[in-house]
Amino acid sequence: MADAPASRWPSWAPWALVAGLVAVRVAAIVVLLSTGVAHEHSILGGDARRYAEYFTGGTPYRDFPVEYPPLTLGLAWLVHRPSLWTSIALLAASQLALELVIAAVLWRTWGRRAGIAYLLLGTPMAFFPFPYVRIDLLSVALAVAGVALARRRRPVAGGAVLALAAFAKVWPLVLAPVLLVRRQWRGLLAWVATGLVGLAAWVAWAGTSGLDQVATFRGAKGWQIESFPGIFLHMADPSASRVEQGAWRTAAAVPGWAKVVMALATLAVLVAAWRWASRAASGPLGQVALDAYAPVAVVVAMLVFAPILSPQYVLWFLPFAAVATAAGDRVAGSITLAVTVLTTFILASIHAQTEGARWATYPIVVRNALLVALGAWVLWRLWSAARATTPSGASEADDTGGVDEADGPAEVATASPSA
Repeated sequence: MADAPASRWPSWAPWALVAGLVAVRVAAIVVLLSTGVAHEHSILGGDARRYAEYFTGGTPYRDFPVEYPPLTLGLAWLVHRPSLWTSIALLAASQLALELVIAAVLWRTWGRRAGIAYLLLGTPMAFFPFPYVRIDLLSVALAVAGVALARRRRPVAGGAVLALAAFAKVWPLVLAPVLLVRRQWRGLLAWVATGLVGLAAWVAWAGTSGLDQVATFRGAKGWQIESFPGIFLHMADPSASRVEQGAWRTAAAVPGWAKVVMALATLAVLVAAWRWASRAASGPLGQVALDAYAPVAVVVAMLVFAPILSPQYVLWFLPFAAVATAAGDRVAGSITLAVTVLTTFILASIHAQTEGARWATYPIVVRNALLVALGAWVLWRLWSAARATTPSGASEADDTGGVDEADGPAEVATASPSA
């Protein structure tokens, strides 16, 4: 008699896994709030103390510098309370809620594998839970929602939400070309209109100085010590590093020529990634080229070619790496998981890191090398898929995606066997 077919996982198994992953996060926040996070010298409470400074009087941007755009400032205002501990508790709750919203959007748009992959890839960070005392998940949620709306043929809403994401953090600007590649002209118009209205409102409220404050991180000059050049400069001379505008930086100033080179390098990756994605989307990679590979490539390029690389910035590309992982790309998933593990260790060992201890600085070098590897991998996938898709044989990319009864309403495109 032939062997009986292997039984499938029970229908409740994915929900049990999600419940377990959420429970880990809730437990991490409970532990966080019970370990002196509001103390003056707490590593994890430092950003919350900075947020509290915004609401001591005066108009932000106009009367004192703020390094965040208005929507992030607005969320900081919503969670602000006279008690720093209470503010941190509300901040942590808001970030956990946003993280679950991101997972839900991924599940709804790209299938349950994508939602679960996102939670799995981010789990290491719960063991030193810095994402919940930072405010980056607001921009990530808006960016993912914008890309998802564009994916689901709701371009006007997608364009507007993508524009709003840039008023939470600047980095979602590099995702806007998805509207151009998809030829969603109404979405592009909505993105421009929303951006112009938001910019006009910002300037009318607080003047033009806020734009420079956000672009320069309140006028900071040096290399942040976790950035690509910064870590080597810091390792060479730890005594030259100092706290500048809330971040550890080294060297007197980033040279002007370096800023130009980094900007051009980022622009080159942006153009190449979206151009190749537009071709690759009609080939074997399918929509995952637009939904995952191009976003990961351009966001990672921003991190690689930047004078500051704070630990929470890895949250920016995590959802898109999850979509690639759910599509079967084990390389992208493995590298991303290694990045989240190392980034958690890097922040947990920051005191030794700032003193220049090799056991705390070498992991930064490895983490940065992994970011380069991830960027190179997804660019290679896009390039090879675009090259294999000839204009004569390419079919128009499907904007809706297939339906996977097991995984949700929109099927994640499958990766090639090499993944």
